[in-house]
Amino acid sequence: MFKDKKTGFSVPLFRGPFQNNGASPWFARVALGTPAQPLKMCFDTGSDFNWVTSSLCGSDTCHHYGGEQFNLNASRTFEWLSQQSQAVSFGPWGTMEAETGQDVVRLQPLSSGAEIELMTDLYLAQSYDGRHFAELDWDGGIGLPSLSTSSTKSTTEQVASFHFFEDLIQQGKVDPHSPFVGFLTDTSEQLGRLEFGLLNQVYRDSREYLFLPWQEYQANYLWTTPLLSLSMGGKHLLDANDGFFFALDSGSSQFKGDENLMNSLLSLAMNKATLSIQIGTTDTGMPGEITVDATLYDVLIEAGQDKGQVISQFEPMEGADDIALVGSIIMDHLYTLYQYKAEWVDQVWTLKPLGMWIFNKPDGPKIITSRQRNRASLFDT
Repeated sequence: MFKDKKTGFSVPLFRGPFQNNGASPWFARVALGTPAQPLKMCFDTGSDFNWVTSSLCGSDTCHHYGGEQFNLNASRTFEWLSQQSQAVSFGPWGTMEAETGQDVVRLQPLSSGAEIELMTDLYLAQSYDGRHFAELDWDGGIGLPSLSTSSTKSTTEQVASFHFFEDLIQQGKVDPHSPFVGFLTDTSEQLGRLEFGLLNQVYRDSREYLFLPWQEYQANYLWTTPLLSLSMGGKHLLDANDGFFFALDSGSSQFKGDENLMNSLLSLAMNKATLSIQIGTTDTGMPGEITVDATLYDVLIEAGQDKGQVISQFEPMEGADDIALVGSIIMDHLYTLYQYKAEWVDQVWTLKPLGMWIFNKPDGPKIITSRQRNRASLFDT
């Protein structure tokens, strides 16, 4: 299942219980600080910052299913950036209060290679609450955005910089000529892998793939592409003139986004209708198409408040206008690759998003229903 070309490294992913909070159940086991503290961290293409539940939290807050926190006082490599508390928005989940520091993140590659070490800036959670956080399978997240940003601080304090993948390239951990981040998961085995700078050669000759060119959305850190058409159960809901975007978010599970669209999809899902989305183009110039039936979007909730129920995974989000975003309920059945372009500017490597590649798994459901004449061009480089 997992064969690759050695130009980077990969780390294992583990699956927690599927909960009805919209977050992916997948995480990596990451060591943070010195001596190393083991934590469950999500590598999140729907986020532009890094954060961790920390020992700044009181006993009455920061309750989450993952259950662990980073004890910054126990790490001799921890350094403060700012002890000024700030609000970090998690959208409909609410707000996390956090301070800012940095410490060493350690990743153990699947190969027998040396441990990967990287000094990383982090938001250190000191409070959050609510059901969404309570049902979170992980202890924190590392952002893998399309575009990176810095956090806002007062002029007297250092600004946190969240550039995890760029830093891997800058420090020689990933070849700048292979600026890829790939996800491949297996729900039956409860295992997967996260690949940095690797191309999975199983998919070299596949014709069941799509390239989704990146186009900027208002939340410009998201991996978004134009949504060309969307229908469900034969009912046409959107076309290209509506100006909608489609996004793949490794930190999410369900479909979420525009309130009117998601409410329409929830209504149609009651009839177990099949969802059809046109995104990207084939090498014959025709629109690419993916289809999602009820066996994929109706999901058994394995833990949390809704445990034991089968619930359609469409979530309206206030303020998420003109976008349909989805995570693990689709990505679990695809090989997903995020591609950047690395440029050498002022003696450092900088990254710009090119787009996303998605491939049907050889033994999985045929989510991508359009076919290509030729293999994916990224395997020719």
